[in-house]
Amino acid sequence: MKLDHKVAMITGAARALGRSHALTFAKEGADLLLTDIGGGDGPYPLASRKQLEQTAAECRRHGSRVVTAVADVRDQAAVDAAVEAGIEEFGQIDILVNNAGLLAPGGVHAHELTEEQWLLVIDVNLNGTWRCCRAVLPHMVRQRAGAIVNTSSTGGRVAFELYASYVASKHAVLGLTKALALEYGRHGIRVNAVSPSTVAASDDLGTESTVAVAAAMGASLRDYENSSASYHPIGRLVTAEEVSRACLWLASDDSTGTTGTDLLIDGGFTAR
Repeated sequence: MKLDHKVAMITGAARALGRSHALTFAKEGADLLLTDIGGGDGPYPLASRKQLEQTAAECRRHGSRVVTAVADVRDQAAVDAAVEAGIEEFGQIDILVNNAGLLAPGGVHAHELTEEQWLLVIDVNLNGTWRCCRAVLPHMVRQRAGAIVNTSSTGGRVAFELYASYVASKHAVLGLTKALALEYGRHGIRVNAVSPSTVAASDDLGTESTVAVAAAMGASLRDYENSSASYHPIGRLVTAEEVSRACLWLASDDSTGTTGTDLLIDGGFTAR
């Protein structure tokens, strides 16, 4: 699944799944445009510029050319500027991996969410995905080629109590994915989604969001992971690398007949 001569934009690349995706793509030969929010206030500590540059440095060690850009996916101008920086450096963007997202605020009944809390999750997870697609699609249309991988969740297939905004946003990402696949297939652009279940925490990748979800549920990280694993037929949580390999397949020429679909990486969670 080599990505030689391909340029991939990955959002939320500073840590966690985004860092895993970046390293996986770098090892396969892709050049990278890596973006993240670069700090700030949020429902848990947000990724810093330093973490983004750490990801970039690791990718460069694998031979990738890398451009980094601080961009909040809630800000279309910042997203557009990041895309233009990538185009200026590389001349093209072949792949977009929409990874940036929020798991919280949550842990409360839907009526207990403030409107601000509700809109925050929708704006990042759904609108942010659309904004990034909006920024890269004109370039892909001109190229007559491109692959977009959106990040949904098992929460886009089934519902979880106390996370109504997250579940709603991830269901909507799947609808957006299918609509874009229909609209842009004639331009040689494929649009798919991945739906991971709970991903095992990794100190190398950063675990802040997982820790925050565990805390919202009144549990330690270990207890939360053990409880979640019990719902997976494979008897464990999926790993970040497993999710990244799925993104890689959807982005590569090995999946040229696949568009408008959602690839579950859930250890059998939704098979029940």
